[in-house]
Amino acid sequence: MCMAIYSYYFMSGGSFIWESDGFTQHFLLFNEYVNILQGLLRGEGFSQWDWSIGAGADTITSYGYYVLGDPFAYLGVFFPESLREFSFHLIMFVRMWCVGLSYLIFVRKFKVSHGAALLGAFMYTFSFFVIFNADRHPFFILPLIWYPLLCLGVEKILKRESGLLFSIMVAISAIANFYFFYKLTILVFIYGIVRYGMLYRFKDWKQLSSSFGRCSLHYLIGLLLGAVVFLPMIDGFLNSSRNTDGIAVNLLLYHVSYYAVLIHNLFVPYAYFWSAGGLSIFALFTVAFLFKTKKKRTFSGIMLLILGVFLLFPFFGSFMNGMSGPYNRFSFAIPLFIAFASGQFLEERDKLQVKDLRLVKYILIGFTFIYGIAAIAQNMYLYYVIPLILGWLIWFILMYEKEIKKKIVNKISIVLLALVMLSMATNATNLYYSYGNGSISKMIELNTSLDRYENLFGGMQNLLPKEDLYRVGVTSQDSHVRNQFIYHDLMGLSTYLSVTNGYLAEFAEEMEFSSYQIIQPLRNGVDDRRITNHFFNIEYILTEKKNEAYLPYGYEVVHRSNDVPTFILAKTEANFPFAYVEDRIITRENFSKLNPIEKETFLTKGVVLETNQDVEGRKIEEITNEQIKEVEYQIEYTDTGLSPLDKNLIEVTESGARFKISLENANELAGHDMFIYLQGLEYETTDIPFYMPDDTSYNICFLYEGRENTLRQSDKYSFSTYFHRENMFVNLGHTDLGTDEMFIQFEDTGKYHIDDITIYALPVDENNDKQIADEKQENALDIKVFENERIEGTLQRDNPGILVTTIPYEKGWEVTVNGEKKEIVQANIGFIGVPLNSGNSEIVFSYQNPYLKIGSVLSLIGLLLIGLIQLIYRKSKQS
Repeated sequence: MCMAIYSYYFMSGGSFIWESDGFTQHFLLFNEYVNILQGLLRGEGFSQWDWSIGAGADTITSYGYYVLGDPFAYLGVFFPESLREFSFHLIMFVRMWCVGLSYLIFVRKFKVSHGAALLGAFMYTFSFFVIFNADRHPFFILPLIWYPLLCLGVEKILKRESGLLFSIMVAISAIANFYFFYKLTILVFIYGIVRYGMLYRFKDWKQLSSSFGRCSLHYLIGLLLGAVVFLPMIDGFLNSSRNTDGIAVNLLLYHVSYYAVLIHNLFVPYAYFWSAGGLSIFALFTVAFLFKTKKKRTFSGIMLLILGVFLLFPFFGSFMNGMSGPYNRFSFAIPLFIAFASGQFLEERDKLQVKDLRLVKYILIGFTFIYGIAAIAQNMYLYYVIPLILGWLIWFILMYEKEIKKKIVNKISIVLLALVMLSMATNATNLYYSYGNGSISKMIELNTSLDRYENLFGGMQNLLPKEDLYRVGVTSQDSHVRNQFIYHDLMGLSTYLSVTNGYLAEFAEEMEFSSYQIIQPLRNGVDDRRITNHFFNIEYILTEKKNEAYLPYGYEVVHRSNDVPTFILAKTEANFPFAYVEDRIITRENFSKLNPIEKETFLTKGVVLETNQDVEGRKIEEITNEQIKEVEYQIEYTDTGLSPLDKNLIEVTESGARFKISLENANELAGHDMFIYLQGLEYETTDIPFYMPDDTSYNICFLYEGRENTLRQSDKYSFSTYFHRENMFVNLGHTDLGTDEMFIQFEDTGKYHIDDITIYALPVDENNDKQIADEKQENALDIKVFENERIEGTLQRDNPGILVTTIPYEKGWEVTVNGEKKEIVQANIGFIGVPLNSGNSEIVFSYQNPYLKIGSVLSLIGLLLIGLIQLIYRKSKQS
């Protein structure tokens, strides 16, 4: 089956590395984690903190969501780096093989025939959820391996057998990925209730209590076994930036289009809200069989009914997604029960009568009509026709079998199995190849990923000094730079991970970075904001020459490559040191009252603390920033695609329509950084049909002196990234000329409500920037040791103050001053600060994940408990 599906896929240069998350997350982190493991085997140790992950991050929580708990990823250590892509693809096939193996182990408990098991294994292994994630999200395949084995573990406990398998599978699934472990827990609980009801009918409450108690005990033991990874990951998730402040969609019912697409996707490979379709057309006959045998109450039928109801209401999707957006990723479980029921139907298809097949015929006619219209409308004939042809073939074969009175039942079973295999194979190819969804076109070309990482900056990264302590930045135009600094082992800020420090996200939100996203709080050069780049100790910026105009003022190009495209390396002398002492503070409450420019300029003067702090009993007086210049302006509406409806409401009827802002006294703006602030933003679409969901996404482009900055409001249905942008604060860049006009361009039609538009000008003096940096250097920590998990330095102070760092605020950091443990405070919202007394200070920062030790102890306790319980079980069995 894999040969049939993927031979041409690879021959045509396709890979399992999606150009989006696959390239910037899955393969990159797999590659780096394998490097870490190989280093560990060479005796290089395992660092629990990594400075190349964004502003610095915990290694366990950063890699844990993707590869750290994936047992298959560890096979990568057997391959050299030159075969890293090969191993990535090979491991994917191993995962797929284990999906089928897991299914076969599960159904063996039910003593199904070989043919039925084989048919189910094909339907489960090559279900849409698997083929879709093979080249999208590799670890999403893991729950399809764990779920049948978890169900088998419950089955064994309910039948008074050993609970060892259940405990082991709970541990493995908890370690592998906490996100899917949550779903698996609920799905296994539902399975356990259904199976207990079928086996014992809830008649004996004592037995029910006993079964529930044993399942709960072995579940808790499994959690203990997996605690070494599970606890750190849960802590990381609970303190991460994935907080969308509620769900902005109706949880009672989906919009009409969802239900239409749900039907449409049943037998063609696609998903909507992760409601995975792409079933074999054979499932249509299986469902008819389940209705026919409803009196028998097969557990697969009951499970399908429950999960089917879950698909109909967004509340269940949200509940299964941790009360987040209703992404129906629990739908990976549906193929398990479809497969099991299909195997049962293959064995017992004689129970389906001619009248039942006639009903299926009418349903097939309905799908023929639906898919026929869709094929013509989308010009995708093979995509829609193949499932229909196979459906009608199966129908004619089953009718023929009824007529010949089952004389060649075994041969027909083989034919049906072959048609199911063909159905699953063509569904996969319909997804991958150009005549269908063409997902192969969204993949990175085979065997090119490592070269792309290496050539991200055209080799300019090799010109960076090796010994100095600094961070490396990019510009606002480098949105493609996400996690690649990890590959280059450079201290950058751009990061794109599912578990990201929540305090950094709070800082980014407070500063109103236009580039902020929920799981990418610091990205795209933090809006090219000059002071913020200085604050983060960004001494160098790497980018392409075409982005030179976006360099913050004061960053001078020191190197240019000779290649095409041309890359540049820019440097500043005004970056702040990594750690320095401030003696002026402002509280978080008062800081929040400032506008974004005032907040940024305050970072040059003092430190933000959550509350007032006493330093040697002396309260440090709060300070305020100077008033930033507000620029007077006039708005001119000349574009026919845009018209003002009232003072604060604009209707855009043509994409790309814009209005002009004319600045008054523009000649006085030369030598300033320019900013624009839109407040009270609301958007309403005007051209969405009633049966489609409201599209709340839009892009606004700001143009000034040839620079373009586009801000996006994501759609409320993009649950991983959605947050409501009530305001947009945009850095328009530095002006030497004092240009008197700028434009705001709307990429999406609709009505835009804007309460207020303010334009700020911030005077810039390069000498003043250098003086501020020099003052910070005079009060800087003299760093002697800088390692992933340890920083050592000395400091001499005549007065007390707050040691300010850009170390992300994490529980695992401890600080000693002159050998004594010192309190850590939350400084500048997202970072670590240390109150210091006057005099000499020898300061040591050290990091250890706070839950790793206790997790290890709990895992050891779990091992002892599982051994004890197994010993008791064997003795009771012998007696």
